[in-house]
Amino acid sequence: MKKKSEVTLDYLDECHLDKSLEKMFLLVASETLERFSLGKCTISLSLISENKMRNMNKKYRNIDRTTDVLSFAYLENDDEMSDIKDLGCILIDPKRAKKQAEEFSHPFKRELSFLFIHGILHLLGYDHQNEEDSEKMFALQNEILNNLTIDFYTDQKKLKKELKIAQSMAITPYSHFNVGAVLITKSGEYIRGFNIENSSYPATICAERVAIYSAYSRGNNKDDFVAMGLITSSNETSTCCGVCRQVMIELLPSYIPVYIYNDKMDKMLRLTVKDMLPYAFTDEDLKS
Repeated sequence: MKKKSEVTLDYLDECHLDKSLEKMFLLVASETLERFSLGKCTISLSLISENKMRNMNKKYRNIDRTTDVLSFAYLENDDEMSDIKDLGCILIDPKRAKKQAEEFSHPFKRELSFLFIHGILHLLGYDHQNEEDSEKMFALQNEILNNLTIDFYTDQKKLKKELKIAQSMAITPYSHFNVGAVLITKSGEYIRGFNIENSSYPATICAERVAIYSAYSRGNNKDDFVAMGLITSSNETSTCCGVCRQVMIELLPSYIPVYIYNDKMDKMLRLTVKDMLPYAFTDEDLKS
């Protein structure tokens, strides 16, 4: 039976950043270590200044410049009788992380999480000294990051507003069941879609597909999408039809969140694209 990981985070913020970061880092650690059978464990994480990071890098790696993250693995517990594994210490330079977030055009918190996961994997013995090890480590690192339950991109207030606008644009002379969809991109676009009915019923198109096709027509590709929102005329959180689910699993990243609201927006269901169509048939099956 797989042993569940229980994580304690020894957290120190010498840079006095947002206090909510501690909760985020604990969630990142928990979801990362959930993949490994470690039982109870603790990790130390310190956010330190650029100068201090440079000194640490010079002292321990003989490199006289700052870096984004350093890891120090503890091979043994200080207390051999303890059943809690002390995995080690991770140092992150937030100033360097912020520069990298701007360089790669993604949120600061996502970059911090990326670096923290990188540090944790080093504590667990992963490395990138050669091409094979590097590919293995970074593939795992990106997989963990992309599947975190944290949404670094979506402004829920803006999403709700855009969903209501999209829903109001629906053309539904037959069902009078109005659906709005919004697809969010890494660049911050909120692309609307709405259902359009036709007297030739098969010619009707759902809001989800209108949003997706509109996004692609603007030059976006699969890797540009970070979240999707839906709203229907129902009092409950009504989910997508089977056709839309198939389109979504092929044209959207499987890990992105989908926020489904009822008409009054007092109920919300959060799923991923993959959750909506498990055991999906995709283009990969055609290649097998």
